[in-house]
Parts: sequence; structure tokens; C-alpha cells
Amino acid sequence: MEENKIAYFSNTDFSLYNFRLGLMREMKKRGFRIYACAAKGDYTKELKKEFVFKEFPLKRSIDFLGRDLIYFFRVFSFCRKEKPDICHNFTVKPCIFATLAQNMAGVRQIYCSITGSGYAFKKEGVLKRIVVFLYKKSLKRAKRVIFQNPEDMEEFIALNIVKKEKTKLIRGSGVDTDRFSLKNVDREKKEELEKEINYSKEKITITLISRLLWQKGIKEFVEAAEILKKRRDNLHFLLAGPVDRENPSGIPEKKIREWEERGLVKYLGERKDVREVLSLTDIFVFPSYYREGVPKILLEAGAMGLPLVVADISGCREVVKHGVSGFLVEPKKAADLAEKIEILIRDKNLRENFGRESRKTVEKEFGEERVVKETIKTYNLAE
Repeated sequence: MEENKIAYFSNTDFSLYNFRLGLMREMKKRGFRIYACAAKGDYTKELKKEFVFKEFPLKRSIDFLGRDLIYFFRVFSFCRKEKPDICHNFTVKPCIFATLAQNMAGVRQIYCSITGSGYAFKKEGVLKRIVVFLYKKSLKRAKRVIFQNPEDMEEFIALNIVKKEKTKLIRGSGVDTDRFSLKNVDREKKEELEKEINYSKEKITITLISRLLWQKGIKEFVEAAEILKKRRDNLHFLLAGPVDRENPSGIPEKKIREWEERGLVKYLGERKDVREVLSLTDIFVFPSYYREGVPKILLEAGAMGLPLVVADISGCREVVKHGVSGFLVEPKKAADLAEKIEILIRDKNLRENFGRESRKTVEKEFGEERVVKETIKTYNLAE
């Protein structure tokens, strides 16, 4: 009997490993041969242990006549040779160029997940018009288009990018709530981190973990730190995440060093496992005004029982119930961010209550098992 095959395409191996691992494992259990298709990186070795990894170099910047065209033909060649029964694409370029290539190669079941509309949809202009045009051409070839929040879905329908009957809402990529819990934090790694950051229980630790892009609200986080540190000396602000040199909104490393030298934040770099950082955190902050899907880091922080202070935007407001599990703040307003953080600094009981509610919300609505089941149900709709 011929083996069924499913290929997962994303821009990075990090994306597949951190956001799709549970889904790929479940499909493997169901007898599928799994292809993990992405650019090679730090997570390739881990993916190769469980799946067939196929390298597809990809740059996020638009390059129609160069790398994007090469990427298109590589995907086309792969699909003609391996003949996957299902292709599931994540992130912008795979949803556009891989979808077109898969369709041309004769793949019948193509699924696309819109994990946030991202940089191109931030404002009206030439870039947005180009991306909308490309999405219209590609997504009509998909069997289903999956969205993580209703606002993105409604915008894509309103722009006539995709027909409503082809859409499905599955909120977030899910989180393993057993793994992301205080009982599953490595004690030795936690102690090492405590020494690295000069941790003190006497201080309130406020953390932001994100790609280092201006639109992720990093500047507002630092400004809030500056406001609050003038008022209090018992605060510790932690910043973690990768520097994104490809993105035009990437924050220069020089600027990060400057913030550290001024004593505003402690930068921890990129962390493969954020559980130790979250376990030392009292308040988790995510002031992004980027067009998010449902940020997984919010689900991870919520699963760890943390109060959340986030920008009031699509994706973030799916996770945080204002005044119940955290606070929603006005995007790009450092003063509002500082005000809400300070409320939690003053009130330990409120922090604990919000944290319990965060954990409950994630367990009930964003558990990985539920997301995986809903996604596989979508596959079963295929003819």
C-alpha cells in the first residue's frame, strides 16, 4: 500500500518546530510520511530526527525575479517528484509562491494558514497592493484558508482575496499546557538564568519576548521601563528574542546595547526555551501593533500563569480578557502601558488572580490538542 504524504511549508525551520510540531507528530501517528519544508537553521537537526526535512532557502523580502522565482521552481520540482497528497503552507511567501507551485504541480489538497497579515498590511501603499494581488492569485487555489483571528479573516473576505465559504477560523497554533507549566521548568537552567540576570525576589520582573521589530512595541516597552524606573528602584525589565536583520522594521543591535548601557532593560538574546525566563517573570508584556495572528508567546506566558499586559489589537485581544486575565492598552502609548504595569506592580493579589485566569483561558481555549484536532478535521473535508 502506497504511503500517504503531507508536506508542511514555512519560511523557517523555527516556525515549523515551534508552532507545528504537535500537528506534524499527530499526522505521523496517523500513518503519513511527513515532509518539513523550510529554510535550514538552528532547528533543522531536531526536525530531521522525526521527519523528512527538505531545505527551501527563502528570504522574506520581495524578490520576484531572483530568489522567489527559484523558490517557486524548487517547490514545483519537489511536488512533481514526491507527489504529496496534502500541502499545508504557513507564513506569507509559502502561502503565495508555494501554493502557486503546488497547484501547477498537480497537488489537489492545498491548505494555507494566515498567521497574521504582518508588515505588508500595516498601512495602505504599493506593498500592500502587491501582496493583496498575489494572495488573490494564490489563495483561490487552496482547498481551505485557515485564519487565527476573525479580524484578519473578515479583512481578507472584504478585500475579495478569499471567498467566505473557503475560510476557517482556528484561533492560534496552540500550546502544550503540560510543558508550559511551572512544574516543568528545569531547575538547573533556572538557577543559571538567575545568576545571569542577577535575579532578586525583592524585585518585580517585567518581561517582553518577541522578534526585535519596532512594530512589536519594543520602543514602547523600553519607554515604559524608563517611566517606571524613575518612580521605583525595585523593577527588573527583561527583553528576549532574535534580532531580525531581514525585516525593514528590525531594531539595530546598537540600539539594544544603548538601552542596556542606560540600565533600562536586560537583553537575554534569543532563547530556544523560554520557560526559565517566564518562570522568573511577574508580569508579561506584549505591546505589539504588528498585524498578529494569535501570538504563541502570549499563550505560553498565559499557560505559565502570568498576568498579561498587551496592546489592544487583533490576535492579542483573543487571548487577554481585560480586567480578568490582564490589561489591554492603547497601541503605541508608552504612558498607558506604564500605567497598567504599575497597577500590577502595586497589587500582588491582582497579579496572582490575573495569572490564574490566564492559565484557565489558555487551557480551555488554546490547548495544542484542540488546535491539532480542528486542523485535521479541516483536512478531512477534502474530497
